[in-house]
Amino acid sequence: MTSLSSQERTVIQTLLELNYSIRAIARFINRSPATVSVEIHQVTPYKADIAHALALKKRHLRGRHHTLTPAVAVFLNEHIGILKWSPETAAHVLGLPFKTIYNWLNAGRLKLSLADLPDKGIRQKRQSDGRRQVFVHGRSIESRPKSVQARQDFGHFEVDTMQSGKKRGEVLVTITERLSRQHIVRQVSGRNSQAVTPVLIHFFQGIKNAKSITVDRGREFAKYNEIEQKLGIPVYFAHPYSPEERGS
Repeated sequence: MTSLSSQERTVIQTLLELNYSIRAIARFINRSPATVSVEIHQVTPYKADIAHALALKKRHLRGRHHTLTPAVAVFLNEHIGILKWSPETAAHVLGLPFKTIYNWLNAGRLKLSLADLPDKGIRQKRQSDGRRQVFVHGRSIESRPKSVQARQDFGHFEVDTMQSGKKRGEVLVTITERLSRQHIVRQVSGRNSQAVTPVLIHFFQGIKNAKSITVDRGREFAKYNEIEQKLGIPVYFAHPYSPEERGS
């Protein structure tokens, strides 16, 4: 988020005195309503010269230590508690790491709790649900034929899973054919190999010309050997934290 100039702050003060709404001010200076909302909460009543001096001071204090100011607390309580923004969205607008906002929530420094979040705190809980567990067995994507990367032949698939941010039990398996980029989605009962493996086996048994499957090293693909044995299709594993290797 680019800092406001002293001229923009003067315009904000003038329009506030003329009873313009936040959205009208934002349109006038070509900024987001969220940026204007944060700005006018810095100083009450809003004065452009004071706000600009405060902004310059904060610019010199920026670093790894993030302070929960009253203005930021008001912004978070309103936009997360009332407008139902996610902490990630609020953090982006404020220029903060989203984990900082979660830390403030867990420490009770805001008039909010995880139950007030749009996802009821599922995203934070998911960080510790074991999803990050990986294994080192199986074929590396480095041994996959180069023609697969070039999308020259039909029958090479990428598989991934998606967990809903709304309800923890909702998990989808996404299957994409690399050449045609056709997407198929299947709902499963859990993000684990017991739930995902039979769904994949059932799907690929109906695909006569499937030639390869590429996945990440999430625990839901731990039974890759069962897939290979029953289908005769090689399963390749992308490197950890390399989503670009599964570009579809």
